[in-house]
Amino acid sequence: MRIQEASIQTGLSLHTLRYYEKQGLIYPVPRDESGHRFYRQQDIHWLHFVQCLKMTGMPLKDIRAYASIMKSEQKPTEFLLDILQQHKQRLQQNRREIDECLGHINWKIEHYTTLV
Repeated sequence: MRIQEASIQTGLSLHTLRYYEKQGLIYPVPRDESGHRFYRQQDIHWLHFVQCLKMTGMPLKDIRAYASIMKSEQKPTEFLLDILQQHKQRLQQNRREIDECLGHINWKIEHYTTLV
């Protein structure tokens, strides 16, 4: 699929798709005989994964390192696993902090509800 279709499927702008490729966050996208980018389904899956990592706060340097390794012939699984496990730990910590804040907010809502 062409870049416009990839943009629609991923919700990413054309500029963002080109930027991700330039920054090494995604694999180099193959080009058709006219030189236009041609996204495959595996590229779309990877873009969704990158969006997930980005949306959940993974640093771009970690996404770039992960993508770089995925592009290489040898994929040291331990390193990839380590990056994802560290990110998961950060997310779990964030979840605990958010849950604590939600508890405070819910208490305030209940308090104000009784006053109304």
